[in-house]
Order: sequence, then C-alpha cells, then structure tokens
Amino acid sequence: MIARLLLVLLAACASFAQQMDLATARQLIDSGKFIRIRETAEGMLRQNKNSVMGNYLMGVAMQRGEGNLPLARYYLGRARTLASKSVMAGTEQGADLHAHIMFEMILVAGLAEKHEEQIQLANEYARLFGGDMGERTGWSLMKLGRHDEARRLMLKYLQSKEPEVRRGALNTLGSIEMSLGNYEEAFRWFTQLKGELTERDTINIATLVRNRAEVANVLLKFDIAESDTLLATRYFHPSSYSNPWMSLSLLYTAEGRIAEAISAISSVHAWDRRSDPTLEQQRWNDGQQATAIVLLAAGYPDASLNIVRRIRSKPDRRGTTSGNMEQAEIGLLYLWRETLRMQREALREEMVWDGWPDWPIAAWERAKVEKELWSANNRLNALLVPTKRLPWILRPYAPDSPVVEWMRPGLHGAIGTGLSRAELDLLLARKGATAEREVPYLQAARGEALIAAGEWENGLAALTTARKALPKEEALLNARMEALAAHALEKLGQLDRAAVAWRNAMERHAGMVRLLDLSIPVTLSTDNSPVANKAVTYLEKSPRFHRGRGFQLAVNVTGRRAYAQLRGRDGAVLMQASVAMLPDDTDSARLLCKEIHRRAFATKIDLSQMDINSLDGSVTSGDSSQIGLKELFGGK
Repeated sequence: MIARLLLVLLAACASFAQQMDLATARQLIDSGKFIRIRETAEGMLRQNKNSVMGNYLMGVAMQRGEGNLPLARYYLGRARTLASKSVMAGTEQGADLHAHIMFEMILVAGLAEKHEEQIQLANEYARLFGGDMGERTGWSLMKLGRHDEARRLMLKYLQSKEPEVRRGALNTLGSIEMSLGNYEEAFRWFTQLKGELTERDTINIATLVRNRAEVANVLLKFDIAESDTLLATRYFHPSSYSNPWMSLSLLYTAEGRIAEAISAISSVHAWDRRSDPTLEQQRWNDGQQATAIVLLAAGYPDASLNIVRRIRSKPDRRGTTSGNMEQAEIGLLYLWRETLRMQREALREEMVWDGWPDWPIAAWERAKVEKELWSANNRLNALLVPTKRLPWILRPYAPDSPVVEWMRPGLHGAIGTGLSRAELDLLLARKGATAEREVPYLQAARGEALIAAGEWENGLAALTTARKALPKEEALLNARMEALAAHALEKLGQLDRAAVAWRNAMERHAGMVRLLDLSIPVTLSTDNSPVANKAVTYLEKSPRFHRGRGFQLAVNVTGRRAYAQLRGRDGAVLMQASVAMLPDDTDSARLLCKEIHRRAFATKIDLSQMDINSLDGSVTSGDSSQIGLKELFGGK
C-alpha cells in the first residue's frame, strides 16, 4: 500500500513538473523554496533532459539555493540554448521564460566574475527583449578597469526616474571613485545615496550604508564609520551583499576594543548563516579571515593559525566587491605570515619550559612554522615586487587594500627593509590631501623598517613623528609604535624614557611585544621557594623578558598555589597569575610560566566559552525596533 502511494505521489510530482508554468515557477523562486525547486527540476529533467523549464529551475536552484555557480552557468546556458530553439520561442510565454533565463545568467556572470560575459549578456538582453539592463554593467566595467566608461554610463542612469536604478548608479559611482582612491568624491556619492534610501530598500540598506562607513574609515572619520556600520547591522536581509559585522569587528580590533570585536565576530557568522547560500559562500573566506585577525590581536595565534591554514586553499570570489582575486590573495598571505610569526614566538616561549617529552613536539611544530613562513614570504614577493604593487600595499587604506593598518608596518619583513624604505621615501615625497593624510602611517612603517635595520636614532625619530599625528582610534598601531620606540630607546641607553614607553606599550596592547619579537626589561624576585626559583630560571631564558629596569616580576608560593605579579616602576599591578601546585615542583614551575605568558601577552578574555565554528545562527544585533527606520531615512 505504501509503495503504491509513493508511486502515485511521484507520478503526481512528475505531472506537476511537466505542467508548471512560469508564474508558478516565479512564485516558488520568490518564496525561496529552493529545495522544492531543485526537486521539481530533477523531476522535469528525468522526464525530459531537454526541458527548458527544468534546466532553468535547476540553474536557479544551483545559484540561489546552493551557491554552485559553475553548475548554475551550465544549466542556465542549456536552458537559454533550448529556449531559443523551442517551438515556444515565438510565443509570449516562451519569450518571458527566455527573458528570465537571461536575467539569471546576467546575475550569475557578475557573481562568477565573468565581467565581459555579463556586459555581453546585458546588451543581448536589451536587443532581444527591449529591457534596459545597462545599469548592471557599470560594476563589470569598473572591475575591468574601464572606469571612465563606467562613470559615464552611471551618470546616464543617474537621470533615471526609477529609484532602484538611480540608487544602483549612485552606489556604483561611489565604488568607482573609491577604487580609484578618490575618497572625498566617493564619500560624497555615498552620502547622497544614504540620503535617498527609503524603507523599500530593505535588501540593500546594509550594503549601501556600510559602503559609506568604509570610505569614512579611509578618511579617518572613525565616528561616522562606526555609527554607519552599527546602523547597517540593524537591517539584515538574506540577499544583502555585505556583512557589516565583519567591518565592525575589524574596526573594534584596530581600536583595541577586543572584547567587543569578539562579540561582533559571533554576529559575523550568524549573519552569514542566515544569508542566501551564494552570498554566504562569496564572503566565507573574508569572515574566517576577520575571525583570525581578531584572535591574533587577542593573543591566540594557535587558534588564528588553525583558521588561516584551513582557508588558504579556498579564496572568496570577488564578484560582489571592488577588489580582485590577487589582492585578496595578498591579504591572506600576509595574514598567514603574521600569524605564523606570532605562533613561532609562542612556540619559542613554550620550548623554554617544556620537558623532554614535549620539547621535540614543539621543535617539530616550530620547524613546520618556519617552512610555512618561508613559503608565505616567497609567494608575497612574487605577487608584490615584479608586478609593482609595492606602493599600493605600503599605502594606508589604499584602494581595495586587504591589510589591516596595525599589521601593515611589518611588510618590510616580507619584502626587505631596503626596498621598503625606498618605496616609503617616494610615497612620503608626494603632495596633496591624500598624501598628507597618509604621512603618519607611512612614517610608522618607515620607522619600523629603520629599527629592523638597527638604525635606532633615525627609526626613533620617524616613530616619534608618527606617534604625534596618528589618530587615537588607531590603538593597536599606536601600541606597536610605542613598543618599537621603547626597544629603540633601550638600545640607545635612554633607560628612563624606555621604561615609560614600555609601560605605555604594555598598557595599550601587550600582545604587540610577542608579535614584534621583543622582550620587556624586568627585575626578577622570588621568595626562595623551590617552585619560585625554578620558575625564575625559566623566565630568565624566555624571549619575552630580559633583565632591566622597566618592571618588577615577583614570584612566590603561598599555601598550595604559586603566584606571579608584574608591576610597573610606580608599583601599579599590570598582570597577576596563579596556578594550583602540582605534586612535582618542576611541573608547577612550568605551569606557572605558561600562565604568566598567557596573562601578560594575551587579552584577558576566556575564549573557551566561544566555539567559533559552532555558532547558534542567531544574529546578535539587538532589537532593531529600538532604532527604527526614521533614524536612517530622516522621516521619509
């Protein structure tokens, strides 16, 4: 009986599939029932592999439901060929279906970065059906480097009476200017666009508002960048091209607001899991990179490296962004390099106190890290030096730059200090508003390169110039400069000034000491207990500490616990660590040393409660009703 019912149901499904008209198909698509769409398409294609509707629906299911762009192009291409040869081709229904197939193909071509193909399809759509799809080609023209042509076309569509077309033109105009580095002009276009948004733009609000936030950040208008990005997080839509939580997590990280950045990362993944599959896959790698950057800043290089190793072989497509694949690869390579460097330093620390059973394992892992670091440097040089991308990658907030500013000064380590300094000197010789805005950042990079070459006085002078002019919002970059200045002052024998600089660096962001492979000056003391004395012998060998007059590090045992306390010269407590005593004194000392390094050079946040790869999928953006549309639309 059950078998008969199943046969009847299958027959009914097949019959429904054969008889489905375009209106019913569009209802299924608009309702987002992509599993049912795929099942229907499969039923049609089983009956007739040359079914126009079956191939069309399968293409839609592949693109919108599963994010499989190659298969989407295949099925839609078949549907288009079959539609042009079908007996229905000359009928109104056949023409409507053909038009919808072409429309989907235009979308897929853009997402798959087939920009010439998208322009050709849009032109053919206009020739066959009379509809104007030209506003969609502005993005492809921009990605192909045909900026003047794209600008002229968008200015034409700016005169359109259709609000959606006009807003698309405004967004593309802003993106064109931003990709060319004309940030003030881009901000003007995006500001005009934001002023024209209405509640009917629910799909695009997050993307369009976030775009203005991005250019505001480049112009160092950090307050506008944060407020716009926060506003964008209130308007989730599964078809939104942007994930504003990603931008917010990186903004918080740069400002040293690590706890808020970690919270934002949870929302990054939750937002993407609710998004359309194609868009989730388009920015999967970027979301993972943002997570790795936050974890690295928080002082957890092992967790960050695990993510970067996983994502290196799966770069995002760049169809929905103004950047390209090589730029994205450069950003990922540099993140990989910096994560490897910090992990290497963490392993060097552990090898100081590791026992013989653990030491070979750590040594092997360190050798593996060194090999990966060599590969990362080689690939970076291949992408940057012969192709003359050095000025672009060294400039702060350069168009489509994939590197966060607090990491950028370390590029000299990948390309060489001499080459880096030569390019930085050329960049510093430029004139104009953009050049002037970039000076503090370029001086910071130049100062670090000079210090890496052992030119302490010149390096310190460049760092001092940078520190005076860098925005206070660049907290991690300022901490980096402070740590390097402290190192240079100590090398120059200016120990009192160095102590003040070390204190500032540790208070601003202690993780920079590890990232830069520096050590802080400490005076060690113990209560002469076996555990404390053993711990001090390890601490003296640690790459993070050396004997000097910057801090006091006291180790003692009370009851069944071992304690350590790091104090400034004024007696203020900067770090406290404690562990329960183990049966073996050496094991207790090793455990205490590990805890000292974790507490001193990592953000005091317990990440064990946050499973980054198993989030619950709920967007933690707060109650959007508390803001309301009037705040964005000015009462429209």
